[in-house]
Amino acid sequence: MNKITKLLLLSGLFLFGCEQGGVDIITAPAEPLHNLKLISLPTAKNNITEEIHTEYKWINGDNGGLFGEQFTYEGGPLGNVTIYSTLHFPQYAFSGWKNISQSFDTETASIVFGPSMQFNVPAEYTLTIYGVDLNGVDPNTLTFVYIDSNGNMYPCNYEDINMNVSTGMLQVVNAELNHFSRYGFVN
Repeated sequence: MNKITKLLLLSGLFLFGCEQGGVDIITAPAEPLHNLKLISLPTAKNNITEEIHTEYKWINGDNGGLFGEQFTYEGGPLGNVTIYSTLHFPQYAFSGWKNISQSFDTETASIVFGPSMQFNVPAEYTLTIYGVDLNGVDPNTLTFVYIDSNGNMYPCNYEDINMNVSTGMLQVVNAELNHFSRYGFVN
C-alpha cells in the first residue's frame, strides 16, 4: 500500500470509526449498571436533619472557575458526617454566567447539580465524605455514577476512588461530569 492509500484509509477510519448506527460512540451513554444501590448516610443526631442542603455560586463558564463547599452535620457512629465537594470548571466549559447549585442529599452519598446543562469541556469533580458506616460496603464494587431521571445509573470516568472503613471515608477524585445530573456512590 502506498502512503496516499494508507493516509486515505486512516482518514476514513478516523471520520467514520466513531459512529455506529448513526450514534456517536464517544457521546452515547454507557449501559446502565444494575443491582447497585446508593450508599446510605448516617441519620442525624436526634433524627433531626435536612434532607437536602443546597449551596449556590455564580460561575462564568468562559473563564472557568471553582465551586468548593463543605457541609457537616452531627450524627452517625463516628460523631459527625462531613462532606467536601470541589467542582472545577475548565475555561470554556460553558458560555456566560450561570448560577450553579449543589444540593447535598443527607440520606444518601449523593449530590444534585443545577441548572440542567451540558458542558463543552467536562467539569472535574472531587467528593469526599467522612463519617459513613462502611461495614458491608465492598471496595471492589464501589463506584461513582450519575443517575438519570428514570433512576438508571451510569458509571462515571474518574481518576481514583477510595474508601477507608475506620474513618468512614468515601472519595472520588476528578470524576468527569459532562452534564449536570444526580451523582453518587453506589455499591
